[in-house]
Amino acid sequence: MAEYIGNRYKIVKLLGRGGMADVYLAFDMILKREVAVKIMKSDMADDDMALERFKREAGAVTKLSHPNIVDVYDVGDDGDRHYIVMEYVKGYTLKQLIKKRGPIPYKEAVWMMKQLAGALMEAHRNNVIHRDVKSQNVLIKDDGTIKLSDFGIALASGSIQITHKDSVLGSVHYLAPELSKGKQATMQSDIYSLGIVFYELLTGDVPFKADTPVQVALKHIKEEIPSVRAFDPEIPQSVENIIIKATAKNPNERYKNIALMLQDLKECLKKEHRHDAKAVLDSDNARRKNEDVHISKLADKKKPKEKRSAFSIMFLITALLFSSLVLVMILFMTGLIGNKTKMVKVPDLKGMTVQEAKDILAENNLGVDDSRISWVLSDDVEKDLIISSNPEAETEVEIGSKVKLTVSNGLYSILKNYVGMNYEDAKRELIALNFSVRMIPEDSEAKQGTVIEQSMEAGTKFDSSVNNEITIKYAKLTDFILAYDLKGMSIDKAREYFKENSLEYEFIEKDKDYFTEEELKDTAVDTVVKCSPEIGSSVILSEDTVIKAYYYSEEITETVEEEE
Repeated sequence: MAEYIGNRYKIVKLLGRGGMADVYLAFDMILKREVAVKIMKSDMADDDMALERFKREAGAVTKLSHPNIVDVYDVGDDGDRHYIVMEYVKGYTLKQLIKKRGPIPYKEAVWMMKQLAGALMEAHRNNVIHRDVKSQNVLIKDDGTIKLSDFGIALASGSIQITHKDSVLGSVHYLAPELSKGKQATMQSDIYSLGIVFYELLTGDVPFKADTPVQVALKHIKEEIPSVRAFDPEIPQSVENIIIKATAKNPNERYKNIALMLQDLKECLKKEHRHDAKAVLDSDNARRKNEDVHISKLADKKKPKEKRSAFSIMFLITALLFSSLVLVMILFMTGLIGNKTKMVKVPDLKGMTVQEAKDILAENNLGVDDSRISWVLSDDVEKDLIISSNPEAETEVEIGSKVKLTVSNGLYSILKNYVGMNYEDAKRELIALNFSVRMIPEDSEAKQGTVIEQSMEAGTKFDSSVNNEITIKYAKLTDFILAYDLKGMSIDKAREYFKENSLEYEFIEKDKDYFTEEELKDTAVDTVVKCSPEIGSSVILSEDTVIKAYYYSEEITETVEEEE
């Protein structure tokens, strides 16, 4: 018997477990839609602190409405079970995306960050501090929309933090330094965590790792965040500057509010920011001054205590000047100084083959860095042709420099979203795209025969010139309409159709006298002539439902072929 929550939400399956609550996929029997229901664990209901946190989450998220925040539809109690009903996001987490794809190209990463910053700004505008911003709590819908989720330890600004003694809430790999020191969470703590997410997007991993959570927290407090441009020099300095300002150790040097960070995200890829200087924090300058003072003191210690005579000093200065003059003359005569380094512009290589690029670069006294040629799928450049170069065309470089090339590995296709589509139509389309398709029927509240899940996410780029594998799950056919025209189909093909639709079937052979002339018209031997129930009729499936397929045979045998 199906389980219901609040006499309205029919539990379908478990989606995930947490320390305080479990999340289920459910079906709203009134509004006829899938929802996610977070149900507090029964053994936590007597924990006043846990219950208060659960209620706080409900109170925090119900007042938030934003396209990039998971919607909350309902909050309630069912006996001793406390629950929150939320939007069900069909997709995957940002952490899963990064594990699958690795570092995200910086333009796409900025696009994602603008959505996340907008979501966080809505929370902060309503005085809600998330306190657990991390890639695991970012959901990506099939259409690419970003959704910030799990406000489970969210805090209303100015309210008391509820934690067990000596504990810190939040994920340590994304935790702001001041929180590790036991200070109150602020909106700037969320900004720090968002900066770490940005770093993870661009590099494919978090900046600090260690054997224990305490060691990770210490790294956040003491160590400078690594440079994303050291990881990938193609990332603009204006983009790295956002991470520098978002992850400043001192909150006073961090973005004062998320709106300022969002503004920089909107501006960072514009042409006027192409040559931005690296952001330097006041704490960095203070550290450098301290280092300069330290070096100066060391130098003073090395000075000899005795005073030199005026004659000795003059002699030394004269000797140095003479030596310098001789050195300059030698360098000038050998050509090592006096001539400016010759520069040359990088030619436009887009659309050329690698060999063509090498030839034209050689004519300009430049070369190709063979060790750094990147091969990627492209949306508009044919296979084996150059997509771009680094440095870009028209950039001035020194003669003898080597250029990095990005070359097309072929045109990619983008997988569409087949969820909700008829499973037979989806299969035909995928086969045409060179996919090997595995079809799995499942019990579902969705419309019978429609796709409910695909193993490869919508929006995935793929190479249609090679064979790819995909699994399609569709709503099991219980009230089945025998709509597929089986007439004239070979027995083997008909058998395949029945099996794909989980139908019990029976083949019955008859001679030509059994069929009408119209039924036998254009029908070959050993092919289906008609079915019972008839094609086009609705079949209510049960354990004893058997579809009978009659086929014409010139030699009648006494056996009836049955297949399971």
